[in-house]
Amino acid sequence: MKILFSGYHNPSNMAQTEYVERAILRLGHELETHDYRQHIIPYRISRKLPVLYQWDMKRLNNGLIKLINQFKPDIFLVNCGGTLFPETITEIHERFNAITINWLSDFPGGAGVLETALKVVPAYDFFFAQSTDALKAHEQHGNKGGMQLNAACDPDIHKPINLSSEEKVKYGSDICFVGSMYPERVELFETLTDFDLSIWGPGWDKLDNNSPLKKHIRGGPTTPDTWVKIYNASKIVINYMGRYSTDVDENKITQASPRVFEALACGSFQIVDSKKDVVALFNSGEHLVCFNKICEVKELVKEYLENHQKRKKIANNGRKEVLAKHTWVHRIEEMLKAIGKR
Repeated sequence: MKILFSGYHNPSNMAQTEYVERAILRLGHELETHDYRQHIIPYRISRKLPVLYQWDMKRLNNGLIKLINQFKPDIFLVNCGGTLFPETITEIHERFNAITINWLSDFPGGAGVLETALKVVPAYDFFFAQSTDALKAHEQHGNKGGMQLNAACDPDIHKPINLSSEEKVKYGSDICFVGSMYPERVELFETLTDFDLSIWGPGWDKLDNNSPLKKHIRGGPTTPDTWVKIYNASKIVINYMGRYSTDVDENKITQASPRVFEALACGSFQIVDSKKDVVALFNSGEHLVCFNKICEVKELVKEYLENHQKRKKIANNGRKEVLAKHTWVHRIEEMLKAIGKR
């Protein structure tokens, strides 16, 4: 089958776009790629000049039509694609007889994310979302018929690895966290400052100099090749998804983030907040360990640091489960089955 996939290729970091492309190829399909953020004029400039912005968007959409005409895909798959006009998607379906699919991955409560998705989704034949909260938000705004398709892992990248003595020292700790700084995460990690804790990710350098977390900050943004080493070198991985924004109700967030699957695939023991989509897929105490409140985490950390065998058993179970059911190859297979193409 011929699949044209449009996503965002971050030049400095491998992420979902690349994982999906690898899965499509692994399943033996013919793949062509497109980047829906191929702006000629940087957005920070064009957004101030509407005429330039519209010109650039028309150029991008016309370029996509030309690519479709050349490749003639059976399926046109998009990861959000906020720059693609609804009329472009309609033309791709009607003129080229391609099945059009939108796979939403961003949390719908982020600034402008839901508004953009609400505009583009109705033009597609099918749409999927990575969380029940996103599906609920779309249903409330009239976009019905969406299907859930979770994030996943890539076993060739997210995996146990052998580390050198130097790498174990550089990346290792009893407890690690990799991710952006949010207020609720600061609150959680301030309860763990008595432990051997390492924190990596963007924004943490902005902490007040008097913060007790300062001494635990080990690095800024990381790429997969680095955080896979961090996960492999640490006894406990904390994955606190929280609420993503100060103006979002944490109780309304249900998503199992990509890092849930990736940490499990690394063979890591993971403590994660008890989101609805996480507990629907994995059993707490068997595949990972969930918490409901920040005040619970310290005792969980104490318990599992003292019990290596229990940690190892849960980590092994989690890795087996994620490899059996939750790789990006599984997701593409599930998608094709859902649209009747498998």
